[in-house]
Amino acid sequence: MKLFKLFLFAISITMIATLTACDSRVASQLLSPPPIERTIHVRGSGSVSGDPDIATLNIGVSVQKKTVAEAREVAAKAMSDLIETLKANTIDEEDIKTQNFSIYPQYDWTEEGRVLIGYRVNNTVSATVRELDTLSDVIDDAAEAGGDYVIVNSIQFSIDDPKPLQSQARSLAVKDAEAKAQTLAEASGVTLGKPITITENTYFVNPPVPYDLAEAAADDGASKTSTPIIPGELTITVNVSLIYEIE
Repeated sequence: MKLFKLFLFAISITMIATLTACDSRVASQLLSPPPIERTIHVRGSGSVSGDPDIATLNIGVSVQKKTVAEAREVAAKAMSDLIETLKANTIDEEDIKTQNFSIYPQYDWTEEGRVLIGYRVNNTVSATVRELDTLSDVIDDAAEAGGDYVIVNSIQFSIDDPKPLQSQARSLAVKDAEAKAQTLAEASGVTLGKPITITENTYFVNPPVPYDLAEAAADDGASKTSTPIIPGELTITVNVSLIYEIE
């Protein structure tokens, strides 16, 4: 019986020693500082420019009359005529989409307070022009059809298939980042390893047309009444962030 008790006591002492050693190792791992990452963080940028081949025209009519019925009727007629001119200029129906339609009252302020003077109806569409050489005619014909009610909010140029330019810009951005990382590694006396993470951000920049260029376009050419439109170039920029390991 005494031998059995001694045996159990020895086992207990062994288990306590083992658990204590495990706890100390765990505590040591938790309290010890994390290993320093042997990495190099860099950013690279690449830009490629191309000629736009699509224009998105935001155009419509704005009509103010004394009554809602009158304003809506006039706006509907002007907008119908405008849309017909868009179709007549080879713009497909699926490329014409309503962007905004609103009716709201108009007020004037007098000594007696706010006075209702009428109602305004706004109706605008986005029209995708796929033949840029017709853009001036599209605008001029729409302005003639809409008359004094026509409004042109914006023209946005884009590239129908930007993927080839994006690929070029992406390659330039990665090469730029790699060159920076290699320079840092050489300056620090270490060997550059493989990239372990890569993130990307792409954006498009369509620089504004300087006024003197637009004015020159208006002064040059046989027709003095055509609206001058200069698409310029669209710049695609890709920014990348890379983390390289240090060997």
